[in-house]
Amino acid sequence: MRRPARNRSSVSIAHALWWQVRAQPLVATATLLVLVSLLFVAWPGLDLAVSALFFDPAEGFSAQRSAVQGAVREIGSIAVWVVGLALAAPPLIKLVAPDSRLLVTPRASLFGLGGLILGPGLIVNGILKEFWGRARPREITEFGGEAVFSQAWAISDQCARNCSFVSGEASSAFWLVSLAFVVPRHWRTTILATTLVIAVAVSFTRLTFGGHFLSDVLIAWLLTLLVLVILDRLVLQGRPPAFDGVVEAALARQGRQIRRWWAGA
Repeated sequence: MRRPARNRSSVSIAHALWWQVRAQPLVATATLLVLVSLLFVAWPGLDLAVSALFFDPAEGFSAQRSAVQGAVREIGSIAVWVVGLALAAPPLIKLVAPDSRLLVTPRASLFGLGGLILGPGLIVNGILKEFWGRARPREITEFGGEAVFSQAWAISDQCARNCSFVSGEASSAFWLVSLAFVVPRHWRTTILATTLVIAVAVSFTRLTFGGHFLSDVLIAWLLTLLVLVILDRLVLQGRPPAFDGVVEAALARQGRQIRRWWAGA
C-alpha cells in the first residue's frame, strides 16, 4: 500500500530539516533560542500558566517538601560535580605522575570544562542571574509573594541577586549532555538519553518548587547548548590531530619540573 502523498511530503521535510540541523548545528541552535525567546516574550502568560499548574493557594508550591524531588535535585548536583572532577582530574594527575597515561584527552577536558565555565558559570550564573533581576515564581504576587512578575529577557529590579532568569541548575544539568560529544560513537545514544533524562528531571523540580519559570529552564538549556556547539567547533573539531599529544607531553614536562623543584626544595 502506497504512503499518502501528504505523509511522504511531511517525512521529506522532516528529513531535510534534520540534515540541515546536522549540517549547521550552530545556526539551528541559535535559531531555536531566538524562537523560544520570542514565544515567551510575545506570550508572557505562558510562564504564569505553567507555574500555576504546580501551585496550590492553600499549600503553595508543595513539591518543595517532596523527599523524592529533593533527592532528584541532589543527584543532579552530584552528577555535575562528578563529571566536572572526572574532566579536571586527569591533567592534574599527569602533573603529579608525569609518566602516567591520561584517561581523558586534553581536548575533551578543555571542551567539557570550558562549557561548564562559560555556560552555567559565566553566562547563566555570572551575568543573567545576577543582573536581570527577575523574581522567582514563589516570590511574585500571583503565587503569594510580594514581587512583580517580569517576562523573559526583561531586566527588572524585583530581585537583588541569584535571581530567576535563567535557571542555573537547569543549565548545569543540561551541561551533562556535553559527555555525548566526547564519548566513543557507540556510547553516544545511551549517554545522550541518560543525560537528557537527568536534565529534564532536575529542571522539572525547579518548576514544581516554584524556583523557576518554564522560560528560565528552556532558555538556560539552549544557551548551554549554544556554548557547547561553539566549543565543539572550536575545540573538538578545530584543534589539529596532534593537539592531544602536544598537551600531554607539555603536562609531563611540567610535572617533571615540579618534581625536580620539590626534590631540590
